[in-house]
Amino acid sequence: MKIFIILFYFVNAEKIIRNGNIPSCRTCKYYKPAYYSSDFVSSINKCEKTGVKDIHSDIIEYDYAISSRKDENLCGFKGRYYEQEKNMNLKLLKFLVVKNLPIIIALFISWSIITIPNYIYR
Repeated sequence: MKIFIILFYFVNAEKIIRNGNIPSCRTCKYYKPAYYSSDFVSSINKCEKTGVKDIHSDIIEYDYAISSRKDENLCGFKGRYYEQEKNMNLKLLKFLVVKNLPIIIALFISWSIITIPNYIYR
C-alpha cells in the first residue's frame, strides 16, 4: 500500500519549471527567423521591435532577439514588448517553405523535365 501512496505522490507532484511564466521570443509577433538558418529558434534570429535606422538609406537593422532579451532597456528578460503571434502555424509554414525553397524548385524542375515531354509527344 505504501508503494501506491509513493507512486501517487510522484504522479501528482507539482512541477517546478524555472522561467515557465516568461514568454518566449519564438511565439512573439515581432520574432523574425533567419530563413537561411536551419532552425526556427536560432541565435541569429531578429526582433522586429528593436533596431537602428540608417538615416541616409532608410534601412533598418533589427537587433538580434537574444540581445534584445538580455538588455533591460529594450525587451528585457521579462519580455516587456512581447505580443502573442496569432498565426503561429502560418509563420512556421512560411519558414519551412522559404527555407526549403531551393529543394522545392529543384523537385518542380525535375518533375517538369520528366512529365512535360510525355504530353508534347503524344
